[in-house]
Amino acid sequence: QLADAIGIKVTNKNGQLIRQLHATKTSIIGDKMQLSNVISNLLDNAQKYSLTRPEIIIRTKNVDNTIHISVIDKGKGMTEEQQQRVFDKFYRVPTGKLHNVKGFGLGLSYARAVVVQHGGTINLKSSIGQGSNFTVVLPYDKYNS
Repeated sequence: QLADAIGIKVTNKNGQLIRQLHATKTSIIGDKMQLSNVISNLLDNAQKYSLTRPEIIIRTKNVDNTIHISVIDKGKGMTEEQQQRVFDKFYRVPTGKLHNVKGFGLGLSYARAVVVQHGGTINLKSSIGQGSNFTVVLPYDKYNS
């Protein structure tokens, strides 16, 4: 559902949303609303920070007793300094003189807090001009998977 909602925005920008859903164990114990907000925020950021036509990949896989949910974009990317600060409350990646990216700098701080509260981690790999890869790692519900 989340992918479908962002998919409309991506399609309207002549972009594409690619689903690579390889996880077979997907049941998670947690707050559905908060975890949905985390993934929604990552997807929204991926399309907002795309320089041209968005190309976003949603990838899932299981590693040991966890599910990895990655949102990968080919947007503008971030410097090392920006990557170190991007999860700080109120921090926003500078966009120069462009004011088309709206927000308060709370989304990724909130995302990290929710993921940690659920016993997981959120990781970032990014390169300027190459895009960003945010990966949420959560323990799956071993009793219902």
